[in-house]
Amino acid sequence: MGRRGRRVRRGKGGGAGEPPFVRARVESVPGPRWTLSSRVRDVLLDGVPPPEEVLLSECLERVGCDERAANSNVRMDVVIQEPELYIPDEHARRRVLNLPECQTYALVHKVVPLLRRKGITDLKQWDDADKNAEAKREVRDALADDGLWNTTRGLLDSAFNAVKDAEEREKERIERERLRNAGNVVVEVIPGAFESVVNARWSHVLSGEAGMPLGMRVVDGPPENFWSYAEVSRNPSPLEVDKQAPRNGNLEIMVLSSEDGWPYTQFKNETVNIDNNAEEGRGGVFNAQRSEDVYIRREVVRVWYIVRRQTRAWYIKRKLVKPRTCIVVGTPGIGKSFACGSLLLYQLLHYKNKLVDVVAYFIRDSAYVIHNARPGVPGSVVLYSDQGAAVSKIKKMASCKRGFIIVDISKKGEDPSRELPTKFWPTVVLTSPDKSHYEKWVKDRNDKLIYVNCDDKRDLKAFVAWRVLRGLPDKTEDNAGLWLDAEEILNEQSKVLKERIKTVGPLPRFVLDAVSYKSRRTQIREAISDITLKNNEPYMDILRMSRKWQSDHVSHKLIKLVRVREDVDDETYKCVPLSSDIREKVHRRMLQIVKENWVILGGLVSADCRSAVLLELLSFDAFCYSDVTKAVVDKLVYLQRDGETCMKKSALAKFNEKQLRLQSSVWLGTAENSFVKECEYYVLYKPSVDNFPVADGFFFVEGHGTSGERVEENAAHSRDAHQPKTIVLLQATKAKYHYTKTSKLLKLKDILRREFRDWDDFSQNMRWEIVYVQDPDTQLFEKRQRCDRTKLKKKDKETAEEYDERQAALDAEQVFWETEVDQYAVKLVDNLLAALIICLSVK
Repeated sequence: MGRRGRRVRRGKGGGAGEPPFVRARVESVPGPRWTLSSRVRDVLLDGVPPPEEVLLSECLERVGCDERAANSNVRMDVVIQEPELYIPDEHARRRVLNLPECQTYALVHKVVPLLRRKGITDLKQWDDADKNAEAKREVRDALADDGLWNTTRGLLDSAFNAVKDAEEREKERIERERLRNAGNVVVEVIPGAFESVVNARWSHVLSGEAGMPLGMRVVDGPPENFWSYAEVSRNPSPLEVDKQAPRNGNLEIMVLSSEDGWPYTQFKNETVNIDNNAEEGRGGVFNAQRSEDVYIRREVVRVWYIVRRQTRAWYIKRKLVKPRTCIVVGTPGIGKSFACGSLLLYQLLHYKNKLVDVVAYFIRDSAYVIHNARPGVPGSVVLYSDQGAAVSKIKKMASCKRGFIIVDISKKGEDPSRELPTKFWPTVVLTSPDKSHYEKWVKDRNDKLIYVNCDDKRDLKAFVAWRVLRGLPDKTEDNAGLWLDAEEILNEQSKVLKERIKTVGPLPRFVLDAVSYKSRRTQIREAISDITLKNNEPYMDILRMSRKWQSDHVSHKLIKLVRVREDVDDETYKCVPLSSDIREKVHRRMLQIVKENWVILGGLVSADCRSAVLLELLSFDAFCYSDVTKAVVDKLVYLQRDGETCMKKSALAKFNEKQLRLQSSVWLGTAENSFVKECEYYVLYKPSVDNFPVADGFFFVEGHGTSGERVEENAAHSRDAHQPKTIVLLQATKAKYHYTKTSKLLKLKDILRREFRDWDDFSQNMRWEIVYVQDPDTQLFEKRQRCDRTKLKKKDKETAEEYDERQAALDAEQVFWETEVDQYAVKLVDNLLAALIICLSVK
């Protein structure tokens, strides 16, 4: 049929049963690709464009009707139901309905609903003679038209016979190939594996559902509103990665279920102890209970979006000289192998117009070559016991077929031959952060690194809800007890999940399985108890978040990878403790090391030496210990203003030793992800970004700096917002001087106003102090540190008055700095961590 009219778009979610983020196949209508899972509707259309894609105007044009009908923009799937209504002219209607395509539409309109009501929707169900013989007779009687029935039966029988013939030819071809392979190489077709993957079932979890356990509901099928690329590409700072950011919509997770499993689970031959990229010797089945269910979260979908873009750039847009290799890197235990690998395979097989002919999937020491269905030939999954044989096979296909390669590397040296046809086919490598696993891919190929963040608590909670609630009948009064039991189970499992995440981190492999959890908990305890003064450096790097991933027990047990965006197209990572609980335990162990040697230190080094050790180990968190704060306060040197003669004392100097201790420390948010709070005394607030203005941290204390006596030990902490108070800024520096700018001071005030809901009220009657904590190798500051005036540039279309107002606001900050901010400097002598090691070595 002519295609001069405009084409009507399908719904955004794609066709029935398709994942929501596979775009509808509307660019062209491929020829028949019959398999046992082919829908009877597609077979009966016999290559004709679907009626929902054809307008009445196109058919009128075909039969030579020049006059535009009032209903010419109506789709033919609507017209065919009541042609008299939409084509009033009898002569025109008869000519349109006699078109071969329209006769096909009439056949589909009458036959398909009858077959569907009898449970016949695909060729496999059509062929089930014993089960459907009676159903077929009933459909024939309901049609009451032998001509229509004969056409229907002829088309469906012919398609089914073509499928069976193609299967036999494919089996013969595979058998010949198997016989040609020498030695012990096993090449076998896995029956039903292709159909199981391509027909995998979708389900999803929605939140915010009133009256449901934890407000969550499990729904069969793909979601109506799926995540966009922007929604799955959140890049929190490493310090904020565990905070729950707001989400759009109520879609929590999706689950994709393949009845016979996936390449990762070796299909029906999976073993109990399949290891999801764990270190050698460790077990644990990801997704728990059933290996056919793939749990899909935002980070997994993000990988698909990026891979899809690279695939389109190579095969469709032809923008690349050679295809890119995407290296997907993530913390061991998050499911990147199972979830990412399985989703990529499913999406590639469903890519519009069957873009990909072959997917080669290398995992452990085997390979699966998955042939997509094509006209007259069903899809198949071929297992190669030797990866070299699979490489040889796909090399022969590389120049004549469009393919894709997935490589799952679970340990060093496990990746396949360097002869993979990566110059012809795009490739994805799934690996841990251990560089030895993927280093040569980075060096030798046009690679793109994709870093996958860990699950968040909300994702894992939704998956637990899916496990508990899936398969339950709709909630009614009759089954209220069943739902009450499920709610109790879910509440209990959610509590267990929360405790496990706190203890071992948000790793599905270890929080969803009791045995794996207990084993990992023991490993963490042993790793932390192994910290000594001589091996503390890797653990200090953990606390500083300066550690890179290493192939050791410290990395595998205590830290996780967090994605950091470098620019629009490139990303890198930082390592942070797996959980706040692990971070705190490392902290405490570090402190214990110092305390265990405190007596000998007392006889060999000074108090400020001991305090410097804590500052080195814990940074400004050391101010949570009163002896550190006291040592710093006792050595504070006031930096006088020009012309000033008196020496002021810090607000800290009025407190006794018991009160010179911060109660806790809290990370601040960022402009993108801020969590508003109230100002609290004696809490260390630490920035979560590297370019925080003016200071490295700050806290609030009661009172103003004076030269008076220390206060009573039992002085109360008043919450009166207008009482005298001081904000103490802390700034570590190794420079000869440490100047700032008025623009930075103004930005700091904006951050304080953003972070604290009560800032405008609390900051009344507040004085400011800044303490410069200097490196032992630098000379102690003797003069005040400047706050230089920022000279603004005039904006486009900005009036002179507006410009002057902005500049005046900055100039006012310079006055504020000089008049309201008292400055102090302190230096703790020696390189004290080195001194500590020397002292202990002679113990």
